[in-house]
Amino acid sequence: MSPADPTRGPPERRTPVHNTTYRYTDTTDTQPISRDPLTRYLLTIEHLFPTDPSAASGRHRDPVTIIQTFPTSTSVHAPSHEENLGIWTPSRSPGPESLTYAGDPTSRYVQSDGPHNEGVSPYLPSRPSSNPTLPPGRSPERPAEPGHETAAASTDIAAEASTPSLSLGLITERDAMLQYAYRIYESSFDTESTGLSHLPLTPLSISMSPRGLQSLVAVLTSWPKDKPTLLLLGCVYFALGDYEKCLTTHKEILAMDSECVEAMCNIGVTMRVLGKPDDALTWWRAALQLRPNYWVALENALGTLLNGKQAGKGHHADYEKARQLCSLVLERVMSDDKRFKVPVPPDELYRIQNTFYTRAMLLDMIGESRVEVPLSDFLFSIELAIRPPWPYDGDDIYTFQDLIMATYLEGLLMSHADFPQSLFDALSTPDRTCTREELSTPGFDILPVVHAAGARLMKAALPHDDGLLAPVLILPDQAMRLPTILFPRSAGTLPAICHSLDGDINLPSEEVQRRTHFMTSTVLLSLAKKLQEIPSRSALSTDGSGGVLRSNTSLVLLTYYLALSLSPSPSTFNNIGIVLSETSASRTFVSQTGELYTVRAPVLARTYYERGLLLHPTNPHLLTNLGSLLKDQGQPSEAMRLYSLAVQYQPDFTIALVNLGNSIKDTGRSADAIQYYQRAADLDPNLPEAVCGLAVSRNAVCDWRGRGSLPGDLFGVDDDGQKTHPDREHESSGWMAQVVRMTDEQIAISYGQNVGVIQSLGDTDFWLDWVQKTRTSPMSADQSRRWETLFGRFSAGDFDRTEKQVNEGGILIRFIEWTVQRIKKRWYNHCYGVAESTDRHLDPPSLAESSSFERLTLPLGSEPPGMPCILPFHTFGYPLSARTIRLISHRNAIRLSHTTLSQSWLPNHVYPPPPPPLHGKINIGYVSADLNNHPLSHLMQSVFGLHNRDQFNVYVYATSASDGTKYRTKIEAESGNFLDVSTWATKEVVERIVKDQIHILINLGGYTKEARNDVFAARPAPIEMCMIGFAGTIASGWCDYLVCDKVAAPGDMCAPERWRSRYSSEEDSPMQGTPEDWEDGFDFAADLDPESGEDWTYTERLMHMPHTFMVTDHKQSFRGDENLTLIERANTPSSVLWENEQRRRIEWRKKMFPDLAQDAIIFANFNQAYKIDPQVYAIWLRILSKVPNSILWLLRFPLASEHNLVRTAKLWAGEEVASRVRFTDVAEKEEHIYRGRVVDLFLDTLECNAHTVAADVLWSGTPLITWPKYVHKMSSRVGASIAYATGFGDQMVVNSLEEYEARAIQLANSVSYVDEPDSTGQMVPRARGALMDLRRKLFINRDHMPLFDTARWTRNIEKGYREAWRRWASGTAFEDSEEWEASSGPVKDSACMVIPDDDPVVFRD
Repeated sequence: MSPADPTRGPPERRTPVHNTTYRYTDTTDTQPISRDPLTRYLLTIEHLFPTDPSAASGRHRDPVTIIQTFPTSTSVHAPSHEENLGIWTPSRSPGPESLTYAGDPTSRYVQSDGPHNEGVSPYLPSRPSSNPTLPPGRSPERPAEPGHETAAASTDIAAEASTPSLSLGLITERDAMLQYAYRIYESSFDTESTGLSHLPLTPLSISMSPRGLQSLVAVLTSWPKDKPTLLLLGCVYFALGDYEKCLTTHKEILAMDSECVEAMCNIGVTMRVLGKPDDALTWWRAALQLRPNYWVALENALGTLLNGKQAGKGHHADYEKARQLCSLVLERVMSDDKRFKVPVPPDELYRIQNTFYTRAMLLDMIGESRVEVPLSDFLFSIELAIRPPWPYDGDDIYTFQDLIMATYLEGLLMSHADFPQSLFDALSTPDRTCTREELSTPGFDILPVVHAAGARLMKAALPHDDGLLAPVLILPDQAMRLPTILFPRSAGTLPAICHSLDGDINLPSEEVQRRTHFMTSTVLLSLAKKLQEIPSRSALSTDGSGGVLRSNTSLVLLTYYLALSLSPSPSTFNNIGIVLSETSASRTFVSQTGELYTVRAPVLARTYYERGLLLHPTNPHLLTNLGSLLKDQGQPSEAMRLYSLAVQYQPDFTIALVNLGNSIKDTGRSADAIQYYQRAADLDPNLPEAVCGLAVSRNAVCDWRGRGSLPGDLFGVDDDGQKTHPDREHESSGWMAQVVRMTDEQIAISYGQNVGVIQSLGDTDFWLDWVQKTRTSPMSADQSRRWETLFGRFSAGDFDRTEKQVNEGGILIRFIEWTVQRIKKRWYNHCYGVAESTDRHLDPPSLAESSSFERLTLPLGSEPPGMPCILPFHTFGYPLSARTIRLISHRNAIRLSHTTLSQSWLPNHVYPPPPPPLHGKINIGYVSADLNNHPLSHLMQSVFGLHNRDQFNVYVYATSASDGTKYRTKIEAESGNFLDVSTWATKEVVERIVKDQIHILINLGGYTKEARNDVFAARPAPIEMCMIGFAGTIASGWCDYLVCDKVAAPGDMCAPERWRSRYSSEEDSPMQGTPEDWEDGFDFAADLDPESGEDWTYTERLMHMPHTFMVTDHKQSFRGDENLTLIERANTPSSVLWENEQRRRIEWRKKMFPDLAQDAIIFANFNQAYKIDPQVYAIWLRILSKVPNSILWLLRFPLASEHNLVRTAKLWAGEEVASRVRFTDVAEKEEHIYRGRVVDLFLDTLECNAHTVAADVLWSGTPLITWPKYVHKMSSRVGASIAYATGFGDQMVVNSLEEYEARAIQLANSVSYVDEPDSTGQMVPRARGALMDLRRKLFINRDHMPLFDTARWTRNIEKGYREAWRRWASGTAFEDSEEWEASSGPVKDSACMVIPDDDPVVFRD
């Protein structure tokens, strides 16, 4: 078992990456599934057009609550995110089209006279009239502002009597008959289902026979010259399918009234049914020219242009026509000064908002690249709703910026956050002093105050003038109270739909409020989504004075809060939870008892998820995201339960399927996880999390069917599991190639993140100042020019970051970490000079001078860097390039750094360095989550106690609770300073390390489960290094050294060594040259840019241990096979040791394989199945076939691997060879080691070698054969490192796959047995041959090998610690320093610290 055990799972992350908590965002969230603008935006708001009462309340709705643009002739289905969104799909089979027959069906025509009812569209009367174009009591010559109604007058009979064709008596008779006809017609159709659609009638079921309709025709023809009657008659003809009579009837109306827009609209609908959409559009456009606020025509036209079309399918011309229609309406309705040109009463305000909103979406679909173009329509749509009640002064029109700033201030008050005095000052006037008490007073109207404060408030709230507000955290109940707080005069109703009369506010009907609030909420949701999509720190174009707000997490949260407050929905609760779960801020709240308590944003996220589930208990998105949050918080069982529920309620929800698969796999049940990954991949073949999860799980159980091949593979594997031999042109195929492709794509995506963040922080001089802050002396002109050129690239003009492979967010994080190291060193020099030690006690640096050693802070608006779905640990088993392996680790590193550097508890200054070691005793600290019954403890348990206590103070920080085993007990007892910090927050651990004055901090976890890399990212110690736990690069700014050896990690594969090669070939130092081209990427001296270059792996300096970097404890812990102490064994003759060992081997062979002959050859591999790949397994099967009396002994780990390996053996080598593949269960550690002597030859895996297992089998005397396959991949070279550390590596390490096979066969065939007498005179079979000679050497000398000499290894690593500290204290550890430039010798010549071994190695015969 490797120290980095994959069954332990990868570290939890919050981005869509494989085997981590994948958060899914519905509707307007940041979700990667569909980038199609039409998919994202053009879906109907069912709340605006409810078909049942529950729709209005927001309960039991489809969780995909997207946004409304316009209704169509049938209601539009809002597809789930798992569908291929892009086509407008009717929620039911299209029924017959229907027409506008007289009025808006929402009036239901229940009154026969009187003024039009509140909420009825103004262009349609509440009853038939001779002039249906105009609302009663309003003329087109008197445009009205929203809410400003003129005196409504009844449409009296006398007015109708003026109709030339009708007498007063006939009118009365006609009215009665027409009302009767309405009731008959409407009772024949399900008109209620249409709501406010562009067609007042959408017949779903006809309860009246065609004969009955014909009778209705006869009644209506009694008034052949009455327009309302003719409109209804035309609708009846339409329902009967008599389209010619329908057209004739409406043309008769136009002959009487050429400006009857209802008739024009209905002709357009009929033309559409007849298959003439262009003619239909012409009629609708004509209607809009006459009456721009005739929404039925607009909705018909937009529906025809967009329904059934998929974005990106060549429909941009239709999108442009739709945009032009929206612009036509808006230009005719709105003036340049944002006033209305035509009457728009409050109940239609939402339609104006919707038109602005639709135009913004269309601009996005058309491909408009300028951020401010679509955002301006979003903002104005919102600003329409927050205008004061009519009448109002033009100067009192509030802006979106006013709304956000008011919400921000109220959020600060609610969360008891710091409210600087500068904000109170900005809100104050010469006549009034603003106080917290005033702002907190119920009924205080904050919007006018914020609006009046203008630029003063922006300057106070944005002291750095960066446009970035600090995150505001509020509870769900507080968010729900926002309308009441922001709009106290209208009792929480959006003020624009209210009316002010003599100081009193008249509120609209509940339906008008619901529609407008929902529309405004929808725009806010879409705006929040847009703010998440556009580059961070993008400026919002607002009409506010003063500073400009820029996009960042805080602005997104504030926008979501407002959307939630106006129209609560499960999806909005979900979206807020997602943002909070990825936010590192924390806030203080007051409990009901008055006590203050602090809540972190991820904890607050849970409350939003749970509140959303109260509205919709079966919402799969909320269940999945809550499960992900609980998994992060250490509740995997509850997370799995929630994932299962999500899949139960929505079986095709891919993200829930992936997360469920991850959780199952984390429990060690990879085979059970496959079905969930497979279902997700079948639903969405391009979902990286599904494909990568499937690949990892299949590899874990050796199910290679469909794996395909990659460049360099000898063969591929098809869907049936058969070997294929791909041609060179198509050698990359199958799911393995798909994983590699997706990983490359995910790596490239990050080049589009954080664009502009460096330039937004400051100009080139700003960055040069920060470089200078790291130095004790001024830069030279050449050095300054180099840095100026490097950062000047960001201000010299835009460039293609993908082409240049520029990860701007990563560069910023690298630079921050680069400066932190050097500023910490400058602080040390300021206090202690270059002293390596001290003979007297020295106080730590005073925090009073910390302002001189500030750290560069991460800007609020920076995005968390994205990560590939393949985790660093998974690269061990995959044939990936050096650059891909490096970048997978690097992206994980900078993601973790971003999280840590964003923490509010991180001080503004670097952590102070410790004083020099007192009397030379260096304080070393080990951090690990694996100090229990784990391979790392098996290997390192004695090291902590073997340290020289005269030279080192040893501190151990255990980040996992004790399991009570002997391993933990031993480490606790022997460490000297052991701390169980498993329940401590990162801040507490970091501050304790600083308090303990640690000089060197050692990371024993790397990228393994529960590793606390966040502690290292905070940089609490001057020197930080990684060893043992992770056999690969950390690729971070918080790992200075990787403990390795020259075999495991060749020196020329590390960045600092590559830099030295470049340095030695140039006349000038690279720090003095000028990077005129892009070859150097964004290198900071020897800190090469991980994004550039192809053929190096390690960002760290390499600490080359003698012999091997692997430490073992077998010499101390596993002597039970012989029961001899070191001294006893040393005094026992080799012949006796060997004879006893041969006897034990025979006994163990009979115990393990009683059916095998004595001369059978046992090949074995005890690695977990995930390390076995098809290429090496094929070699093993060939070896079996060429050594007929042999078996292959494998570990049944996991259980499902046995079936797959046997099936593959039958396919590739036949039944006979397959029958010689044997399996065994996992054993306890002692038995596992002692039974290893049964094996004749251990066949190593090649993509990822045996690590701990290799040491186990060698301790038992069993030889192994290994091949260091890749020069750039440490995990493939560990076996060779271990083998060479025995002193007999030349016989076990080969140089090619062919040699691997040949050597195994040669050694196996060398074995022969002869009968010889034992010490008692009994004849026993004795093995002879090269393989047995090698076994004897390994067994006899195991106490003398460097591999098993723990004390020797500890002495050597202490040499490395001392040299690392000497270099840091002297300043020569930094290649860009004056001290390094002036140095000579090993530190100048090589980045690899080569540690000598002064003790000779003596072997026995």
